Amino acid sequence: MEKLFVRKYYLDELVRLKDQHFIKVLTGIRWSGKSTILLQFQEILKNNFKIEESQIIEYDFNDLELQSLTYIELHKEIIKKANPHKTNYVFLDEIQEIKNWEKCVISLYENKKIKFDIYITGSNAKLLSTELSTLLTGRHTDIHVMPLSFKEFIELSDSKYKENPALLDYLKIGGLGVIIPILNDYKQISEVLKDIFNDTITKDIKHRHKNQNNLLINKIIEYVYTNIGKQINPENIINYLVSKKEGTFDKKTINNYLTWACDAMLLYRVNYFDIKTKTILRTSGKYYAGDLGLLTANTNFNDNINGYKLENAVFLKLIEMGYDVFTNEIYNGKGNKEIDFVAVKNQKVSYFQVCAILHDDNYEREVGNLLSIRDGFSKNVVILEDKSTKPFDGVNRINLIEFLKGKF
Repeated sequence: MEKLFVRKYYLDELVRLKDQHFIKVLTGIRWSGKSTILLQFQEILKNNFKIEESQIIEYDFNDLELQSLTYIELHKEIIKKANPHKTNYVFLDEIQEIKNWEKCVISLYENKKIKFDIYITGSNAKLLSTELSTLLTGRHTDIHVMPLSFKEFIELSDSKYKENPALLDYLKIGGLGVIIPILNDYKQISEVLKDIFNDTITKDIKHRHKNQNNLLINKIIEYVYTNIGKQINPENIINYLVSKKEGTFDKKTINNYLTWACDAMLLYRVNYFDIKTKTILRTSGKYYAGDLGLLTANTNFNDNINGYKLENAVFLKLIEMGYDVFTNEIYNGKGNKEIDFVAVKNQKVSYFQVCAILHDDNYEREVGNLLSIRDGFSKNVVILEDKSTKPFDGVNRINLIEFLKGKF
C-alpha cells in the first residue's frame, strides 16, 4: 500500500471505539480523508491487533458497479462473507449511495448469530444524522472528519514552508488532501477544487433533491462565499438574485438551498447566541465555508490575507477542536457590538475575536467588545499582527499562526 498521511487523532478515536457495540459514523465533506482513515485503520487492525484479512469486509460505494446493489443484496453478501466464529469488521464507504442502506446496517448490528463491528462514512450530514437518529438512537457514535488542519498541511507538504508563506497557501488552497500532490500548480489546484465543488453539488444536493436548479444553487453559495462572516437571511439572497436578474424566489426555496448546502458541508451555519439568556436565536445567522480552498476557488483565487479568510480559518479550527460555535451582537444603547465567535464546550463558554492587524484604531471594536461582556468566561482575540499600544487586561492575545497550529 502507498504510504498515506497519518491523521492520528481520528485513528486514535477509532482504536478507542474498536469492538464497542456502537456503529461508528464518519462524516465530512468530500475529499476530507474519510476513506483514507478507514484504510489506515484496517492496517492497524491487521498489524496491531492481528485481525485476519478474512475478518475485514469492505465496500467503497464510489464504485459505480457497487451502487447497483440493493440493501437486501448488500446484506446477503456481507452475511455470506462473514465468519460466524470471529468478530467481522465491516467498512461501508459513502454508504448514502445505497437506497435504504440503514435497514442493512441495523440488521447487521442486531444480528445475534454473527458479531459485527461496523464503520460507515458519508458526505451528507443530514442523511446520516436524521436517518440514523430514527433507526439507531443510542446505537451509533459520530466522528466528524475535518479537512487538513494548518499543522497537518505543513507536515504533509514536507515542511517546505516558513510560517507566513504556509499560511498564505493554506488560506488559498485549503485542506482537501487531493491538492497536496499538485501543491505548486495553482491553476490545476483551482480547477480541481472547482470540480470537487461541482461534484459535491451534483451528488450531495441535486441527486438527493430531484430536479433542482444547479445554477441557482451555485449563485446562492457564491453569494454566501462572498459574504463570509456577515449576517445573512433569505431576504439578502433574494435581493441579490433579483439584482442579477436571476428571477424571484420565495424564502422557503432559499432556506431549502442553504440547508442542503450545509448538509453537504459546503457551508456551516452559525446561529446567534444571546449571552444574557444563554439561548440560541435562529432567525438569521452567519455562514462559513466547509473548506478554505473551495471558498477561494469560487470567489477570487489570490494571495491576499483577508479578514474573512482568517475568520473562516479560526471557525474551522474551533469546530475541529470540538466546540459548538455561535456568534453574538451586544446592544449597548450606542449600537451593536459584534463578537465573532461564542464557542461552547463542556458547558464552558469562550469568546473569540479575529483580527488580521490589531492597532489602536480598531482596538475598541476588537478588544473593547470583549471587555464589555461582564462575565467570568474566557475572552480571546486571535491576531495575525499586533500593533496596538493599549492594554489587554482581562483579554488573552493569541497569535493566529500558533492558534491554527493548536499551540495556545
